[in-house]
Amino acid sequence: MKQDARYLPVQKALQGVLATVTFPCAVHAELLSAEDRCLIFSQNSNLPFGAASIIKLPVLVCVAQLVELGDLVWDRPIRLTVAAPHGTGLLEYLDRSRPWSVQDLCIMMMGVSDNMACNQLIEEIGIERLNDVLHDLGYEATSIRRRMMDHEMLARGIDNSVTAADIADMLARLYAHRLVSNEASQRMLGYLRMNQLKDLIAWTLPGSAALAGKTGGMPGSLLDAELVSVADGPTYSLCVFASGFDRAVQAKRLMTEVSERVYEAVSGGRSADCI
Repeated sequence: MKQDARYLPVQKALQGVLATVTFPCAVHAELLSAEDRCLIFSQNSNLPFGAASIIKLPVLVCVAQLVELGDLVWDRPIRLTVAAPHGTGLLEYLDRSRPWSVQDLCIMMMGVSDNMACNQLIEEIGIERLNDVLHDLGYEATSIRRRMMDHEMLARGIDNSVTAADIADMLARLYAHRLVSNEASQRMLGYLRMNQLKDLIAWTLPGSAALAGKTGGMPGSLLDAELVSVADGPTYSLCVFASGFDRAVQAKRLMTEVSERVYEAVSGGRSADCI
């Protein structure tokens, strides 16, 4: 991946910020265009993290790939058969007697991080098939091993895992309309823009910045992966993952500081071209 001398100052600044962090964290940022990717900063991007709700992005990618293969259809009706998992989402409070389309479930899963929608998609596809699809797409470090809110599995040390590198690659390929297909990428980007949970990377950004991404969190773990478009300027991806902290505010402060520094560096450059 190309390097850009413009980002040396922010790289040094972020190295200084991360040097003070006492818990595991990963940061990966890229400047994006339809034809190119330019590394802004990366640290611990291949370190695996418990995925929390970030895993819903890989699940969405699998759904799109299976539609492309002809094994699923976006408007296929699905009956809700999984137990109400609680946590984020609304589906468990709505009419369970009616069918919901694959598209409906994806919108709920990405828009309000609906755990029941995610679990129903996992039930329909199967964990083994999901992992096979991800690996076929090149995402060897992403692993789906449990449903959302499965505390019994989690207590046994069985968890979903992701790396910032894998998730950043998904975002870059989506932005370039090269993940699964042009049409599938545009559809998935539309779902990412529906995300209502924007309280981490987005927190200190101006209202003019447009975001498309996914957050995730559980006790002792916070993750955010976003495409950030500067008003009348370039688009970049930013993934910040953190775990093992005592208080969520520690991770939130880290995320907002990293986000603000990257935004200032990119918005000040204004060009989407690597130098």
